[in-house]
Amino acid sequence: MSTSPSPAPSTVGRVRAGQLWQDMAPDMVARERILRVTDVNETHAECVVERDKQGTAGRKTRPLALKRFATSAFKLIEDVVDDADQPLYARFLAAMTAVQGTSPSPMEYATAALRVHQEVIAEAAKAQA
Repeated sequence: MSTSPSPAPSTVGRVRAGQLWQDMAPDMVARERILRVTDVNETHAECVVERDKQGTAGRKTRPLALKRFATSAFKLIEDVVDDADQPLYARFLAAMTAVQGTSPSPMEYATAALRVHQEVIAEAAKAQA
């Protein structure tokens, strides 16, 4: 019987193709190993190494059990955007890319995103009326 503690549970939703996950194993964190989910079945996810300081980028991993993604073994870095969210995502992306300057500050990006958010809220309120 193993005496090592089991990973802490995570609050992440379902694993989907296209998501980007960081491998949180101690040796993998140091390598900055990032995995992209390419396919999901009932029990496992197929992944490709997207980044790894040790040079394994582009390689396919062995199938990973979905239940591992619900623990602290992996950290969700980037979720996929649902098709229904695409127009809204495009508006936010356009606002972010419109920020000018040689080195825009995080505040300028946040202001652009807030402006779009306020426009969307106003549009929704107008549609409700």
